[in-house]
Amino acid sequence: MKQYIEDSYFSYLDPRALTLDPAMQARDTTLIRDKRLRAAQEIKQAAQDEAILEGLRNGVGIKQPITVFEVDDKKYVVDGFHRTGACLAYFKEEPESDLMIRSRIIRNRTYQEAFEAAQQMNQDHGVGVTPEEQGQSKFRALVVANRFELSVSEIVKELGCSRGQANHVSRALKACNKAIKGKVVADFSKLTDFIEHLQFGLESNYYLPRSIWDTHGFPKVRRLSDAVTGKDFTPRDMDNEEWQKHQINSVEERINRLLKDYDEDFFREGLRKAVIGSGLGISVSKRSKWLEQAGSVEADEVPEDWDRTKVDIIEDDEF
Repeated sequence: MKQYIEDSYFSYLDPRALTLDPAMQARDTTLIRDKRLRAAQEIKQAAQDEAILEGLRNGVGIKQPITVFEVDDKKYVVDGFHRTGACLAYFKEEPESDLMIRSRIIRNRTYQEAFEAAQQMNQDHGVGVTPEEQGQSKFRALVVANRFELSVSEIVKELGCSRGQANHVSRALKACNKAIKGKVVADFSKLTDFIEHLQFGLESNYYLPRSIWDTHGFPKVRRLSDAVTGKDFTPRDMDNEEWQKHQINSVEERINRLLKDYDEDFFREGLRKAVIGSGLGISVSKRSKWLEQAGSVEADEVPEDWDRTKVDIIEDDEF
């Protein structure tokens, strides 16, 4: 924040006059691969938000100042999303309240500067974001700032990541640069228009599943990198027969992974329930009948060494 000292001052602001841009939030729990960690983070954040709101109800104001960037006639919150959100929730309960929030205001900024600052500042506050969220957040900042030509070494230094991950980021940045065709965020009236332009450009060049996008609409780094290299996804320049073969092979590979990761009993029962009423013409006998034919009388067997505290979670590498 040292570079903003000359343009900054402190003041008390009405939270209702501030702009909370969801795209600037670094928090995105859908990027957390471990479902248990994801749930834990969400519970912690909800508890913290409720604690802030409860403090306001008891007359305890917001102690730590938030940071606001002035961009034209808007005041964007770049640090203090949850504190500001709690104030807005409090106003719904007490609309006549004169609650104000102490703010550090940075004048004469651009939207790109506000966006990048938000990604940097929201890494360690409150319920700290995970490495997956941090990496994706920094990638979004690079895209918005049009910093597509960074070398792999520069990405390692900028993001604090491994060289292998930097290679994925580099490929993803180059794909985004190609997709936007020279456009910048300032060319659009709002960020969502820029994101739509980016998505259209990427989808015109690659086969991208819906799961490739994060909650803000940006492509996930690893998924886009794999699409560029053709590791998991195939470009759209194939004929119908090749496309059908690709789709069938993809389904077969996923089924084989499920067979490998789950006991055949659980796989069959999951498959039976999934195809009921689907019209696929697939018939799977009931679990009890199959177990009886297979010579087993136990329908709920579990591993002997299972301590009932850990369940293997099968996840793709999203970042």
